[in-house]
Amino acid sequence: MKTPRDFDWLSERIFERTHERLSPTTLKRVFGYLGEEVSPRSYTLDVMARFLGYKDYAAFNHNGGDSETQSNIVISERLTPDDLDAGQTLRLTWLPDRLCVIRHLGGGRFEVTQAENTKLCVGDTFTCHLFIQHEPLFIDNLIHCGGKPTAYVAGKRDGIVYEVLRS
Repeated sequence: MKTPRDFDWLSERIFERTHERLSPTTLKRVFGYLGEEVSPRSYTLDVMARFLGYKDYAAFNHNGGDSETQSNIVISERLTPDDLDAGQTLRLTWLPDRLCVIRHLGGGRFEVTQAENTKLCVGDTFTCHLFIQHEPLFIDNLIHCGGKPTAYVAGKRDGIVYEVLRS
């Protein structure tokens, strides 16, 4: 949450998921963006908790505020192989300093063309049918260094960031 547009975006996502409104200004106050010390109203806390998948703020607080729900609607940007042409490349990064560039071969198949600080190697191939910003990347049928097909997870804890590179 670094710019006013971030708060506009979050306000829209909260409304889409909960059908309740929290204004961007309210969110700026809650996150300390305006530099004001405020005590959020219970309605604001309840809506934010519902956005995170809890019944209300009391349920969120009962769980210590740190346990994740087991399922939720994804609101992050997503990409499927249908959005890509064969030959297009993606730049994937994840923490702490992982980098992988992959080329779409078509039909959800990809080939690693560049790899830094990751177990993936140039020439590895795999299938993947969904990329979600800031979520773990699950790939299947990984042929790693000529071995048997296996699965692989990138960004398991903090997720991946993808960027479609221009041809």
